[in-house]
Amino acid sequence: MHPQRTYEEAVKTCEGYGAALVSVNTLEENNFITQRLKDIDFIRSLWYTSGTLQDGSVRWNGDGTLSTAGSVLLSNIAHTDPNIRFIVYRYSENLFTYLLTKSGGDERFSFICEIKKTELNRIVQDERDFTYGSNITDPLKVERGPRFTVLPSNIVLTTRSYLPSIECIATGNPQPKYQWQRKRPTMDVEILTSNNAYTISNGKLTFDSTRLNETRDAGEYYCVASNKFGSVRSEPSRVSFGRLAQFPVVAPGPVNVALYQGTYLQCNPPSYKPNLKYQWMKENSFLLPVLNKHFFVSIGGNLYFSEVQSSDAAIYHCIVTLAALPGDTMATDQPPTETSMGMPLRVAGESASNYPAQIHTDFPAVFPRTPLLGMDVVIECLAYGRSPLDYSWIREGNKDIPKKAYTEDYNRVLVIPNIQFGDEGTYTCNVKGRSNTDQKSLLLTIDAKPYFLYPLRDLVVDEESHVTLRCDALGKPRPTFSWYKNSQPLVPVPGEIEIVSNVLTILRTQVGKHALRPTFIKYPLPTTLLAAESGNLTIPCQPEAAPAPEITWVKNGAQMSLSFTNGNQNGVQMLLNGYLKIVGVSLGDGGFYTCHAKNIHGDAQTTTNVIVSKGVYMAPIPREYNVDRNGTVFIQCQASYDASNLDLVYVWKFNGELIDFGRDTLLRKGASGGLNGLFINYADYFHAGLYECIAQTTITQTSVATNVIVRGPPGMPGFVYRVKGSETPHSVTLKWTRAPDHGSQVQFYYIEAQTILNTTWRLMSKVSEMQTLLPGPNEADKRQFIVSGLIPYNNYRFRVYASNAYLDPGEISRPTEEIHIPGAKPIMAPTNVGGGGGSVGVLTITWRMLSKELQSGPNVKYYVYWRRSRNGETNLEFQSKTLLESNKLLIQTNRTDGTYGTYTVPLPSDDLYYLPFDVMVGVGNAFGRGPNSSIETIYSSEGIPLARPVNVNGYEINSTALWVTWDPMDNTREKAKGVIKGYRITINIEIVDDDTNEISFKKVVTSYYHGQMSGNQVIGLEPNTDYWVTVEMFNSAGLSNPSERQRLSTCLGAPILYPEFVTISSHGPDSVYVEWRGVSTGLYEETLWGYKMRYWLQGDNIRTANDTITGKETQGVIYGIQRGYVYSLRVLGFSKGGDGKMSPTKYFTLGGLVPVDRTISEIRAAGTEVRASLLIVCVCILYSCVFS
Repeated sequence: MHPQRTYEEAVKTCEGYGAALVSVNTLEENNFITQRLKDIDFIRSLWYTSGTLQDGSVRWNGDGTLSTAGSVLLSNIAHTDPNIRFIVYRYSENLFTYLLTKSGGDERFSFICEIKKTELNRIVQDERDFTYGSNITDPLKVERGPRFTVLPSNIVLTTRSYLPSIECIATGNPQPKYQWQRKRPTMDVEILTSNNAYTISNGKLTFDSTRLNETRDAGEYYCVASNKFGSVRSEPSRVSFGRLAQFPVVAPGPVNVALYQGTYLQCNPPSYKPNLKYQWMKENSFLLPVLNKHFFVSIGGNLYFSEVQSSDAAIYHCIVTLAALPGDTMATDQPPTETSMGMPLRVAGESASNYPAQIHTDFPAVFPRTPLLGMDVVIECLAYGRSPLDYSWIREGNKDIPKKAYTEDYNRVLVIPNIQFGDEGTYTCNVKGRSNTDQKSLLLTIDAKPYFLYPLRDLVVDEESHVTLRCDALGKPRPTFSWYKNSQPLVPVPGEIEIVSNVLTILRTQVGKHALRPTFIKYPLPTTLLAAESGNLTIPCQPEAAPAPEITWVKNGAQMSLSFTNGNQNGVQMLLNGYLKIVGVSLGDGGFYTCHAKNIHGDAQTTTNVIVSKGVYMAPIPREYNVDRNGTVFIQCQASYDASNLDLVYVWKFNGELIDFGRDTLLRKGASGGLNGLFINYADYFHAGLYECIAQTTITQTSVATNVIVRGPPGMPGFVYRVKGSETPHSVTLKWTRAPDHGSQVQFYYIEAQTILNTTWRLMSKVSEMQTLLPGPNEADKRQFIVSGLIPYNNYRFRVYASNAYLDPGEISRPTEEIHIPGAKPIMAPTNVGGGGGSVGVLTITWRMLSKELQSGPNVKYYVYWRRSRNGETNLEFQSKTLLESNKLLIQTNRTDGTYGTYTVPLPSDDLYYLPFDVMVGVGNAFGRGPNSSIETIYSSEGIPLARPVNVNGYEINSTALWVTWDPMDNTREKAKGVIKGYRITINIEIVDDDTNEISFKKVVTSYYHGQMSGNQVIGLEPNTDYWVTVEMFNSAGLSNPSERQRLSTCLGAPILYPEFVTISSHGPDSVYVEWRGVSTGLYEETLWGYKMRYWLQGDNIRTANDTITGKETQGVIYGIQRGYVYSLRVLGFSKGGDGKMSPTKYFTLGGLVPVDRTISEIRAAGTEVRASLLIVCVCILYSCVFS
């Protein structure tokens, strides 16, 4: 029996024997297993099976079958907590037997493996690799099919992508050839070749930046690597295009809020694909919530104020930057960025109200919106209320917050890195304010992309044999499975191939079969074997052959008549694996023993001379053992001695030191194939070295030793440093000690760099081992390479790591010391050149200045060029201005994507308003001039509008709003002195002085409306009031003259009273009946038109409510009510004056009114079921008892 394992470890252990965790499909199987467990398991452990609970059914991953929830075998499995989904056998003390039930997969339990009878030979069969049957020991030197070591990633292309590419790398012998395929929208596959849109070089597919076409280039790409043995197809690489539109030029209206009240600003980003990152600016400065506790910028984009202070009154801008989805890569270092129009926030009031703590309806919020297994998940919480607000988090169900989780942003953000299924649950945000507390909960559930518990292994199998391959993968929702052979879909073939979900069975191996006559070239018997009289001796017989050979033994030329045993009988016997074992060796057992192996392709034999004498003798073992990292290796150690007179123990040493098996649990003594030895489980590099087995008795000892080599990704390159004097403005030569290859030759070195101004590690070079070699024997262990593409005048640090045939990259070296690169003229031009606008009579030019990292030297200066643009004429000369960074004429502004420079050119004439100009910006430093930017066209500033709106008129909308109209205005350069940006409507009331009868006007409302229009509404007015209205047009330079005044009036008020005695009762399968007492209207109210029944889901905001309108009747029916939900209802009257006051909130379900006593009950926002409070139930029962 193996030590207890987690579920994933148990799966891997069974797979090591060619088996799988057991699948239980019938009662007979179940009865056999439970009886066997009762016989052998005296401590009543839990036992893993291959079953996992998914969508109410059990998937048996061992054989791919599905058991439905109604199966009698599964009657004891509760379909509750989704995190507990692995099917185990658990002993029932009540029923005195084992039952199938559920458990988590992280606990260590016993487990049951299962294998088909036709594949029993895989249990005793030695592990085979491509060297099987040859005298080659390195599997990388044997001819074999292709295997991927680098897979292509998903990328997002934009118009700023420069030579984007996807790449795959495969190993094989002969070296694989590559082919790229693209799946068309019609689902057929197109084979790509190098052309003017793509360049294919080995496994690298590069897109031409100038010819990117979303219709043609977007889609799924596959890399196919092939040689004479077959082909493999990569996972799909998704190539998509990112887009970010511009914000509307229509500025949003102002947000008015009372002092110290909470509010938020919506970013309302333009259309985009696939993802965005958000930042906010207040006037010209970036908001840093870490420095302002009452600000909160949500990952979702909105800017929240827990309380608005007087200093918050300002113009705000939302800045969005295009981003990739988690796991994807943006194919540019400068993704598109857009900035919104200004959003005015106006703060009213002077006295400080004590607003209570109240969590906003948007929270708690989880990001990403659909979390996937392994992602870093963020849960946000934000409350309105007066400071201070203290936040805390709990996890309901007596579960702790995961230990790996941490909080940020004054505890308003809970981060759960690398989320796992065990982290699911209900998380509650608690907020404590000055006078109250509030809390809200979020049920966090995660999905999972399919992931493999272990990779498929290469198999060398016998012809005509049965082979079962299992694709053990988990996912949520349940994954589906497809099988491929030589990169082509594989379908079932009766009598040859069976496919049941994740299990592939090849009934008769033919194509690709391995035919091999027996050979002992790797494992011949030693010339002589010493055996102790009265001791035991095992003679191994390890031929390599396919199909498996028949093994017979010959002693001194005579055939031996042997039977198979388990090795516990006296005398000479043959074990199941073909080894010969002698228990109780006598002098007559000496002689020449020959192992003879024969199959249909031939035979072979090997011989040893057994000499019997007194003493202790060790069987020889191989000089070295090879094992892959995280693999298992068994080192045999078998002594022959007189067990009747001697007590013998085995002692193990590693590199000369005694092994403490209590400290290193990955090492354990055991037996395999009838031989004693040492298991190294999950071998790592620190397990590599010399192992010595010592057989000790009270009078003597003897030993054997072997070397263990652990193969895997390369180790750390040693001592990376610069070659003195090799620095140039754009390159440096690095030197390092070669990385340990760990049994697989290094193929590539990767050189990464960071600067002191940008600490992100960036890949600078990927070079083959051959490109780094140095001549001469004294430099054999050294590697060297010239790293180019460096930015002048920077201090760099470099680090190096290597890769070989294994998928994982090697260990990263320690970074170099800082290396100063000499300065040179700039190599990058200013970007994002634009401008326009500004005060009257100027040309405003803006550009993104070079960051400190890109300046390439000191004394940076910018060269600004401009000229009139006249219908494509280019013979006009540029005017220019040189600006040092310190020049006061150069105005610098910080944004999320860098620092921007602004230069304002005074124009010589007032007639040059709103005309196109060509502009460009160059850059230089102390070493010379760098490149200029591309030429961009911008417009000079606008002039003050001369035209004004005419024929102003309008009508009342309700008692507090008017609709104001005017004649459409020509949006031409001459009329608007530029482009009409919008209109301002000013509302005044007339005031007559009682003493002098002089008339004056008092401004009460001023509203701005952006965009071209000929009318809009004004709200916030008083009922039954006369107003004087004026309208002005404005552009970016200012306002026009106001129009003539027009008198408009609002109507009488809306109903003041609200409906009373609202009752709700059941009506139909999706409707309820509502009654109420109506309202009457007074002298200063408009005539009643009817009633509205306003209803919404309990917990949602009333802004999501629906209205059902009736006439003047005081009853109505609401349709579309769903079963199992609680709704809120308020009834109101309405008229020409608008909506009247609403009745108090009533709660109802499809069954009718829900009576709620708020002093003893609470309706939670997260609830979607109707559950009675225990206290309410008790009160109802008491009421029944007293009054029945």
